[in-house]
Amino acid sequence: MNNNGLRILFIFFLLSVLSCQKGDDLTVNSQEELEEKLKIEMEDNDLTSISYCVVKNDKILYSNAQGFADKANNKLATDNTRYLVASISKTITAVALMKSLEENSISLDDDINQYLPFSVRNPDFPDIAITYRMLLSHTSSISDDFQNNLDLDCYGDDCSMTLEQFFNDVFLSSGQFFSANNFSNNQPGTSEDYSNLASALVGYLVERISETPFDVYCKNNIFTPLGMTKTEWRLSNTPIEELAVPYSSDITSANPHYTFPDYPNGGLRTTVLDLSQFLRAVIQNGTLNSVEILSMAGMLEMKTLQFGSSEQCLSFYYENINNKSVLGHSGGEKGTTTEMYYDTNSGIGVIVFNNDDDAELDNVISLLFNYGEKE
Repeated sequence: MNNNGLRILFIFFLLSVLSCQKGDDLTVNSQEELEEKLKIEMEDNDLTSISYCVVKNDKILYSNAQGFADKANNKLATDNTRYLVASISKTITAVALMKSLEENSISLDDDINQYLPFSVRNPDFPDIAITYRMLLSHTSSISDDFQNNLDLDCYGDDCSMTLEQFFNDVFLSSGQFFSANNFSNNQPGTSEDYSNLASALVGYLVERISETPFDVYCKNNIFTPLGMTKTEWRLSNTPIEELAVPYSSDITSANPHYTFPDYPNGGLRTTVLDLSQFLRAVIQNGTLNSVEILSMAGMLEMKTLQFGSSEQCLSFYYENINNKSVLGHSGGEKGTTTEMYYDTNSGIGVIVFNNDDDAELDNVISLLFNYGEKE
């Protein structure tokens, strides 16, 4: 091999080594090092912003933000910027259901039809009841296949359609969203199939059981008790100037903030600091600073693997991020990517919000976990 060939091989080897070192170097020994490495992740992944928080058990260890909440107006993101958190919302919705079940002495394994004005049964298995446990573990056989073809987003305002109207249209044969494809061909309780439709139905059941509007029930029983003053289901209750702008090529509206009628599955807007109140209550098995949002027994049940799954609990699930097994939930919608996980062994939790589509946040999460372990 000539000298040019050797030189090329050496350069290739050097670049490979540097690349591996950069990708593998997730150690964090100080806040300064954390911020610098997060900045590199921002640049490498072309992230508009990240807002983040690290907690341990009942304490906040660190929070901050980088990038822009609103590029057009040069508005920087902070740890008090509100983001649409997408499917992280499901964990709030699930806790609300668990609390309403406890308050009314209803079993997780009861038939959901007891509290619905219409029947929800898989037509292929009409004699098998769909239970609350099935809804929360994504084994209900309620499917998103037909709903995924619909565009029901409302820009600049809350959708006028109520949860009751939406689900009448889904489950009544005369409804505009009714379809045989609202159910899979799996027997309820036998197969995991992630379902936004089933998760939204959880919110409607909270409304039916508690005889209280879903958003009001959450405010009265979760947000206000925990001091989550910057957390809302309704866009109309949210100061627009406090919201991160969602950036997505799929958003063409002049007002980029949007809602959807099945909002309990992903429509929550909050800050990392506010959501840390909820996460710390989850870590502490339902109670934070003497405020109980759910009994210890109820929260422990939510963290229990369901139907033989190795990952899926009740709404919460286990995820492997850079070889770390953590419990929580992620979220993704147009112009938002969110993560909320905690290590069940150490009690260290991480929340990250971003205002882009499908952002790569695994290294960001790992850096924050590693920072927490050093504190």
